[in-house]
Amino acid sequence: MSVHCATRTRGAAIALSLAPLLLCTRPAGADDQLIFSGNGSTLTGDHGGGGGSATWLRKFDTGSLIGLGAEYQTVYNSHWTLGTFNGALALGQSTVKTTLYAEAHLGAGDTAGEAFRYTNVAGGLFSTLTPWLTVQLEERYIDIEPSHGHLPKVGLSFRLAPKLLAALSYAQSFGGNLGTKLGTARVDYSGTHFTWLVGGAYGPVAPSILNLVGQVLAPSPTLKEGFIGAGKSFGRTDLQLIGDYQDLEGFKRTTITLNCTVHLGALRPSS
Repeated sequence: MSVHCATRTRGAAIALSLAPLLLCTRPAGADDQLIFSGNGSTLTGDHGGGGGSATWLRKFDTGSLIGLGAEYQTVYNSHWTLGTFNGALALGQSTVKTTLYAEAHLGAGDTAGEAFRYTNVAGGLFSTLTPWLTVQLEERYIDIEPSHGHLPKVGLSFRLAPKLLAALSYAQSFGGNLGTKLGTARVDYSGTHFTWLVGGAYGPVAPSILNLVGQVLAPSPTLKEGFIGAGKSFGRTDLQLIGDYQDLEGFKRTTITLNCTVHLGALRPSS
């Protein structure tokens, strides 16, 4: 199983967080990558936001990986800076293949002149039960003042064809004030040189989960979201462009994200 061969967009922090992704446009094998991401968004009320990130990712022959990076984001009168970590450990060669993963986004920021801490950490597993079915279990903890709590998630991925993957997930918060019950559906196509994705999400969700930090909205407003994207490879470089639209009970955001992955070493197929 190939894991986390593309970065997730930050425009939809949870709706697109089906990563580590189960698709890869490159042959399996050791690979050092530099991943750059930039985004810009428009918000209701003639406001906007944007940001960027840079990540170094090391992928091993076994399918395990480790990554470190930094990220900066701004939304209207809020901004924050984060350090990021990604890791995955592929286990065994049995019929049921399992990959454990972890990620962390830690830092601080400022909203309307008041400082806040930013903590978003998660751990989970992917277990490939059959060639066409993979199960995901995840526990996520979020503390982005004043929102905090746990957001566990369960997901199913269906291999519809060798290059086509459909995924469904459901996340529900507890132990805090996140008030989130979010369902997501997504389809990915991964060709040799071209990829695309399309999907959507629906359910009550805390604004901070979507990186709408500092936005004052009704408790647990309902999210309606749609996203679409396409990617293409050029030699050692993969480009991915994603458009995302969110409607949080009348508060609307449109985000465009460009991801660029540069493969640093010679790629070789695994034995």
